[in-house]
Amino acid sequence: MPRPTPSRVPFASMWEFIRAFRQNYRTIGAVAPTSPGVGRNMARLGRVEESSKVVEFGPGTGAITTQLLAALPADGRIWAFEIYEPFLEKLRESVHDPRLTLLGQSAEQVRALRAAEAPEGFDAIICSIPFSLLPPPVTSEILAAAAASLRPGGIFVSLQYHPTYLPPILRQHFQTVRRNWFIWNVPPTFLFTATDPRSAS
Repeated sequence: MPRPTPSRVPFASMWEFIRAFRQNYRTIGAVAPTSPGVGRNMARLGRVEESSKVVEFGPGTGAITTQLLAALPADGRIWAFEIYEPFLEKLRESVHDPRLTLLGQSAEQVRALRAAEAPEGFDAIICSIPFSLLPPPVTSEILAAAAASLRPGGIFVSLQYHPTYLPPILRQHFQTVRRNWFIWNVPPTFLFTATDPRSAS
């Protein structure tokens, strides 16, 4: 069965991201769209090509989403949580793929999504939330929800621009945390992978 081809997301101008960042920097977290290479690496680290149920936190304008859809099997599904309404509207207009479900909800709601759609847990959660701009208790709450929503063997992958903020909080919820550095992006990014959720989450 051939895979559906994800629609190409139009290039979001640098000025559009700068304006969004200035107005909502705690939500946006970046001044430029993420490069396709970062999206491909996140899909690889999350083993999306082997997955049937994937969640994305903070898809933005879809730069990573399109790469996830390109890697996802034809019968797979992605649920994307985005709370910034202009980006949500852009995604609705530009990405037309029946495997993608857009949710205008905060990431903590993934627990309820698991109960409704994936009682066995999700294969991967791919995250672009700018955690270093959030209070640590909010970061911890989102990570706890992610850890509780993965299946055994599932993978959490997070894109971050701050190299040291996230790992200590990640380790509160996951036993295994690894870091990769991707320089071909503006700005360069750190990709964290976390597995083996702690039972307390």
